[in-house]
Amino acid sequence: MEKRAVRSPGGKLALWVFYAFCGYFAWAMLRYVWVVSQIAAVPGAAIDGSLSSTAGKWLGALAGFLVLGVVGLILGGIAWYTRPRSSESS
Repeated sequence: MEKRAVRSPGGKLALWVFYAFCGYFAWAMLRYVWVVSQIAAVPGAAIDGSLSSTAGKWLGALAGFLVLGVVGLILGGIAWYTRPRSSESS
């Protein structure tokens, strides 16, 4: 019978931290879109190039997405690195 590879306690922790972060990422992005869509732009802000313009708000959302995406890639890499490996003994 083939022996099933088991994830170590550190690997299980890494996987659950990654899962929790994925949930937080989805919640944060939905919350940000909801909050940004409720805020009215300041009149004349587009002329000044202020971050209170609609484009500035969406650029802020993109920056937040990129930062959280990099953190997610790091956590996903750690979870992948700590995955269970099968021992290939013939």
